[in-house]
Amino acid sequence: MHCDRPLPLTEFHRPDRDGGSRKCRSCRAATRKTWRETYREKQSVYRRRFKLSQYGLTEAEYDSMLAAQGGICAMCRETCVSGRQLAVDHDHSTGVVRGLLCVKCNRQLGIFEALRSTAEEYLAAYGAGNPHISHGEALRKQREAPRPRRSAATSRLTESDVAQMRARYAGGGVTQRGLAADYGISQNAVGLILRRATWGHVA
Repeated sequence: MHCDRPLPLTEFHRPDRDGGSRKCRSCRAATRKTWRETYREKQSVYRRRFKLSQYGLTEAEYDSMLAAQGGICAMCRETCVSGRQLAVDHDHSTGVVRGLLCVKCNRQLGIFEALRSTAEEYLAAYGAGNPHISHGEALRKQREAPRPRRSAATSRLTESDVAQMRARYAGGGVTQRGLAADYGISQNAVGLILRRATWGHVA
C-alpha cells in the first residue's frame, strides 16, 4: 500500500539501507492495521499456544482441564467476571500446574502465597488476642450492655423529660400532638417514646 504522494522527510520513519523509506507513516500504519485485522484469529491462536507452552501444556490438555472443572474457576466455582480465559495456576517453585482460575482468584492466591508464612506466624502469636492488653473483658461487657436507642430528633431530650412525658400522657388530658408541641419534637417521635420503641431504657 503506497499513497505515491510527495511528502517531507518528517512523514517517514528511519531510512532504509538505500537512504530512503518506501512508506510514509500513514501508509505503514494502514498496512499494519490491515495485517492485524486479516490475521487476528491466527495471531490469537499463536499467542495462546505460546503461553500454554510456558506451562508445558498443549491446547488439548488445557481444554481437558477446563471441561473437568465444568468451564468454571476451580477456586470460586464461578465463571470469570471479566469474560477472559481462565488463567493457568501453577506452583512458582516447582512449576507444577494445579488448575485453572479466574483473574480475581489467580491474583488473590498469588498474594496469599506471598504472605502465607508471615501471616501464619502472626496468627500463631496474636490469634487469641494481644497478650499485652486486657481489652477482651471490656469488649464483652460493652457488647452485652443494653444500648439506649435514641433518635436524632429526640437527642436534646433528657431522661427526666421522657419520664415526665410518659407520666403526663398516662394521666390523660393531653394528646400526642400537644406533647410534641410542648417538647419541640414531632408527633411521630412522641409516639415512639410512648411505645418505648425509643428511650426504652428510661423506666
